Amino acid sequence: MSSFDGHPWAFVVVVLFAVPALDAMIGRGAPVSGQALEKSAERQVPCWFALTWACAVAIGAYRAAHAPALQLIGLIVGCGVLSATAMAHLHELTHRPGKIWRLLSDLAFIVAGYPHYRVAHRLHHEHLGNPEFGSTASVGTSVWRHVGRSYTSALKSSLTRSFFQHSGVPRTLFQNAFVAVLLLGAALTLHLWRVALFYVGYAAVSVFIVEAVGYMQHYGFDQDPRPGAATSWDVDFWLSNCLLVNNGFHGSHHQDGHLPYQRLAGQRATLPGGYFQMLWLTLVPPLWFSVMDRRVRILLARQRREGTASSDQLARDSCQIV
Repeated sequence: MSSFDGHPWAFVVVVLFAVPALDAMIGRGAPVSGQALEKSAERQVPCWFALTWACAVAIGAYRAAHAPALQLIGLIVGCGVLSATAMAHLHELTHRPGKIWRLLSDLAFIVAGYPHYRVAHRLHHEHLGNPEFGSTASVGTSVWRHVGRSYTSALKSSLTRSFFQHSGVPRTLFQNAFVAVLLLGAALTLHLWRVALFYVGYAAVSVFIVEAVGYMQHYGFDQDPRPGAATSWDVDFWLSNCLLVNNGFHGSHHQDGHLPYQRLAGQRATLPGGYFQMLWLTLVPPLWFSVMDRRVRILLARQRREGTASSDQLARDSCQIV
């Protein structure tokens, strides 16, 4: 909280420079055992993080009203980075059953700049690997091309699919969008243009980082996956998963979206670094391509070989049965 109390740039430096270095130094490992009980104290971590994030955003908005230009930019970037981190915790909450969690997560997503997130994320799970629903990027697509396309594709698919398949969802989406516009309009009506700029700015920073993380997780998985094949890249670095409630174990999450984060476990396909390190790599597309394109080719070739071997074994078993 003190990071927003007149020194937002200090927070930015810590998260974007110190945390990646510390993540690399600590290295790989799981911060929470897969055998942890669902009703343990760890279950409350996303709740407390979300509450702390909401307080930090409120403080940031208060400071932004009278902040000089350089400090205002620092508040925007700092709060955007924090919001992107909070999205992993909000993502955990949106998968929990019950209307209260849906309501609270929807409100939080509105503040974070994602009024359509819950619907878009459900569609992403249902249509994994289809770029039409966001997150997934083809080999050779840079993060700079991906982010805007992914966000708008997810928004478009949320609206169109909801109208045809879920009659109650469009109303929820429009309500969420209305609340977002209302927040922005209230700031402008009160002549708090700096607060309005703060809201739009930090949401944009948060959206960019969140979409960049989705880009890392699903890069190259735009083909229909074979049964049992990997569907995303995992991150098994201790600090990344500690700060992002095991969000790095993404393949396990896609296998069962209702599993609490304590029970997630790593799969076969892993990124060479933690999220905080790989984010920097995505910003320089030639470096990202040089590291990841070969990994994608090797992984897909291995999965094709395993799929062919499984098909051959199935054919042999069928002949034996006949």
